[in-house]
Amino acid sequence: MIKQKSSFFKSSFFSNIVQGIVIIVSVLLSFFLEQQRQENIIREEKNFLLEDLTKTLEADLDQIETILLNLETSDENLKKLLDDINNNHNILTDRQVTEILLKIQIGTSFFPQDGIFNQLISNGSFNLIENDDLKSILLNMYTHKKERNYATSIEIDNFNLLWRRQIMGNFRIQFNYNSYEGDFYGTQELARFTFNRPYYLSNELYGALSQSRIYVGMYTRFLNDQKNEYKTALALARTEIAD
Repeated sequence: MIKQKSSFFKSSFFSNIVQGIVIIVSVLLSFFLEQQRQENIIREEKNFLLEDLTKTLEADLDQIETILLNLETSDENLKKLLDDINNNHNILTDRQVTEILLKIQIGTSFFPQDGIFNQLISNGSFNLIENDDLKSILLNMYTHKKERNYATSIEIDNFNLLWRRQIMGNFRIQFNYNSYEGDFYGTQELARFTFNRPYYLSNELYGALSQSRIYVGMYTRFLNDQKNEYKTALALARTEIAD
């Protein structure tokens, strides 16, 4: 009888242990499955955001290409004016000079679209990106390079604003503005002007034109570097989505 009771207690004890283990394993498994479910949700959201990111990267690349084209055209026009001044204004007419002055645009800035990147950071999806190179290049593009871009743009914009005021004041330029044409700020059509030959041939204007070329070169170099980084980020993002 005593042996039967002892056997019963042992059986009950082991049964309770097994039940306890089953409960603990079930709880741990449920926690694990819930964690996996949450991670899968975030991972899916990460891929959705990366798909949106590829679209903004493509749009930003188009914006960069347009600005680079404008800078190239402006640099060609700056060289035309400098060559004309070097030849004592014997190459271009007064009207050609004035029209070229209106066409020069060195103050067009690049504004990256960083909304999707900020979403990746804010909801934790960024940490789920598996490619370390992609994470590194995105952080560089949307932090360090972004601040550098704004600093350079402000410096160029301030110079451009002062320079254009001098041009408009010294040549008494009147123009018609069409806000529906042009890539960014519309187009200007020369209406009438008073040509200021002494100012045109002055060291002041020559220096301003030369400084403009320096800024064009600086920003062209920066945007070409940005273009290469954006292309790399775009390729890495597409690979991350495919994997």
